[in-house]
Amino acid sequence: MRKILLLGLLVVLIASCSKKTNVEITGAIKEAANTKVYLEQIDVSSRKTIDSTKINKNGEFKFKLNIELPTFYSLRFSNNEQVTLIASPDEVLEVSGTLNDIKNNYWVDGSENSLWIKLLNFQIARTITLTDSLKRSYQALPQGSEYDAQRQEYSKAWEEAINKQISFTRDFIIKHATSPASYYALYQKIDDNIGVMDEFEDLHYFKVVASSLTALYPESQYTKAIMNHLKQISQAIRNQQLAAVINNTEGSLPDINLPDVNGKNVSLNSLKSKLIVLDFGLITAKESQEYIDQMKSVYNKFKNRGVEIYMVCLDKNKLLWEDVIKTNKINWICVWDEGALQSRAASTWNVKSVPANYIINQKKEIVGKNLYGSRLEDRLNDLLKK
Repeated sequence: MRKILLLGLLVVLIASCSKKTNVEITGAIKEAANTKVYLEQIDVSSRKTIDSTKINKNGEFKFKLNIELPTFYSLRFSNNEQVTLIASPDEVLEVSGTLNDIKNNYWVDGSENSLWIKLLNFQIARTITLTDSLKRSYQALPQGSEYDAQRQEYSKAWEEAINKQISFTRDFIIKHATSPASYYALYQKIDDNIGVMDEFEDLHYFKVVASSLTALYPESQYTKAIMNHLKQISQAIRNQQLAAVINNTEGSLPDINLPDVNGKNVSLNSLKSKLIVLDFGLITAKESQEYIDQMKSVYNKFKNRGVEIYMVCLDKNKLLWEDVIKTNKINWICVWDEGALQSRAASTWNVKSVPANYIINQKKEIVGKNLYGSRLEDRLNDLLKK
């Protein structure tokens, strides 16, 4: 009996040892001899270094892992360039390339998912390079109407580049919905303020990824994250039914928190002890100049009397929006909603058409709605007398 127990224990130990490593990440990197490489695990809301090693004189390195589900990792090299990978159980990933500009000069054998990540990063890098170049060219144009046609050309090209990236990402998700790379695709960004996918306009694609990951990897942290995100989106959609709240005077109004022209988020609720003109509109259309001039008149007359303008711009083209602010020297709070006419903020505030505005007093009560020009000024004067 004792021998049987010992034999059983030996079998268990052998089985346990065999499970310690089920993934290998190996590398053969040119021009990287005797430098260090770090292995970082990319979690839903953070990343952490879990291992590091010195690349040998032949440019070779190896990491060993034990994982139960597909997991995102990053190889960070001595030049701070990174390669993003997806490792799945029982895979051997072989990374090759050249250290200089390795993010663009590498290959992965043994992991199809990692190659999808490479494709996604390649495509968005192209889009960012193009949009950045167009933005610089746009901003370099001298002021003057003789350059309007060229501005429109750059603006249109910028918008087309963004739309092309969106189409690419949508198509990728449909074709590769069963790959964890589809999760990665959902959250790529053009810059800090512009995500490729919009959680409302592209809700279908979020649901496709969530459904696929739930079926294949229900316990994955990435699956749990996207399911939680879908709940948040659903709650936001329910919050759009707040017309009743907008029409009451109980002082409980939904916040707006969007970036200004400097990329700094400004919260509507941060405006304390102010009489606020909350305005929703477009400022890049040709016919918008009169609207801008009216708002400028209001701002100049009331800015020193405790009145603040919080303008939510629903313009689709960010470049054109930035240029209008610069050209017109707009100094009131002017934020940009990348959702444009599908703006969540506008929907939450029950905006049916633009321009639209609300006057909000210091008690966070709505005391005026859709007033412009002299009517807006008269109402503000009345409120300031109280």
